[in-house]
Amino acid sequence: MIKIKNIIGIPRSLLYYKYFPLWKTFFEELDFAVVVSDKSTISTVETGGQYTIDEICIPLKLYFGHLINLLEKKVDYLFVPRYISTTFGTYMCPKFLGLPDLVRGTIDDPPPIIEMDIDLRKKPKYASAIQTGRQLKRSLSQIQKAYTKAVKTYHYFRNLMVQGLTFQQAMNITNGGVENFQPKISKHNGVKIGIVGHGYNVHDPYINMDLLKKLRKMNVQVVTLENLPLEIFKERTIVTNTLKNYWGNEEEILSAVNYLFKDKTLDGLIFICSFCCGPDSLIDELITRDAQKLELPYISLVLDEHSGQAGVVTRVEAFVDMIIRKKRAEKMQPVQKIAAKLVTN
Repeated sequence: MIKIKNIIGIPRSLLYYKYFPLWKTFFEELDFAVVVSDKSTISTVETGGQYTIDEICIPLKLYFGHLINLLEKKVDYLFVPRYISTTFGTYMCPKFLGLPDLVRGTIDDPPPIIEMDIDLRKKPKYASAIQTGRQLKRSLSQIQKAYTKAVKTYHYFRNLMVQGLTFQQAMNITNGGVENFQPKISKHNGVKIGIVGHGYNVHDPYINMDLLKKLRKMNVQVVTLENLPLEIFKERTIVTNTLKNYWGNEEEILSAVNYLFKDKTLDGLIFICSFCCGPDSLIDELITRDAQKLELPYISLVLDEHSGQAGVVTRVEAFVDMIIRKKRAEKMQPVQKIAAKLVTN
């Protein structure tokens, strides 16, 4: 007799774009089936908007749209983690702190919610995993084995992205069980642009209107936050001698920007942020000031459900074209100086 596994539904939104390989492996090793909501569409955000206030950010509207999609799939559980603090001394955005409570208070009669509390101020992550596994009535040995494999899978996934792969490419390889993968070096036109922002803005093609794909079609070398060396994220960012970053979900962005600003081969920087996001607005101002000091081309794309694709594409194309013309002008400067000397002589 074949045992039917209980199904855990995971929304394809928010921290899905950071931790999904970890979550998926952990629950599958605990003998659950994992189902993910469908890809984001205009219908997803319209549905989610019916469960949220108008002033909330588009990532949260999408999250509720993905939750409703999972309910239609008849899942047995919903995985809605509560991420409070992932780096010492910082807090996550309030939407992560109260997410399970928000779901319970918004959706009528939801399936049982698996709420994994991640709070490094009080306990290490493996303790949260053990607590969650015990709530699911799994043995301690099975939970420990599942968590160990989940962490190993997650590290492999992150290292794939450090090698230059996109989120989806790394996911496909990880899910396929490929080991020791060596990515091919793609050709580009000599323009290198860094893309920073939260994973749910950078890697969801619907939110950013498939920006990464459009840039690669322009033969631009795209470097996302996840493509950067892992060690740069280990130390907490200091904004000034007296000011430290408060928001944990902005910490990686600041670390990535500090690293990219030291990269002499970087030609420009794009920050993808959400409309009405307070922490994003603050980080945007800091990046703008530093980019101006370095004379590095920089734009921020502030997106919501009303953003027009034509306008965003036009801005990005103009940005890339400006960088190309700037690089050509810089190459011509030595030639122009030599010509000027010859004329003078």
